Amino acid sequence: MVADPPSRLSPDHMRNLLHALGSEMDLRFAALRKGTGYEHVRPSDVRVFGQTAIGVSTISDIARALRISRQAAHMSARRLQTLGVIEIAAAANKRDRILRLTEKGREAAGMAQRHTATVDDEFAEVIGSDGVETLRKTLKILLQKARADNERDGLRLLE
Repeated sequence: MVADPPSRLSPDHMRNLLHALGSEMDLRFAALRKGTGYEHVRPSDVRVFGQTAIGVSTISDIARALRISRQAAHMSARRLQTLGVIEIAAAANKRDRILRLTEKGREAAGMAQRHTATVDDEFAEVIGSDGVETLRKTLKILLQKARADNERDGLRLLE
């Protein structure tokens, strides 16, 4: 059980720490992209690109996976298309769009994979390789729990 809460909110509460870590990681990845053709890509576009790179193919599926609006996912997709890293094609239902990596996109995905490994290695310097894996597993468990609690309570970020 968690100890009684203090009389005022601590800066070390889980939400604050996770948000701050995510923001710092966005900055770290931006620094790793410096000097590449992707130096000024928005973090939101990076997330849409990442979903496409792992095989999520439609704008609707990407929006659901990232819990963002279809419009936001589509706007990111258009910017990524302008960069030449994805192509957008019509889907069977005419309302949706399918995203596919281009050759340039596959090269960018390789770079992203190397950057991710770099950040994992930097974390391992602090908490060890086992610590990184434990953290990854713990975050997945916490995410599943939060989603299950929200679903149970009828809460959804976006449809």
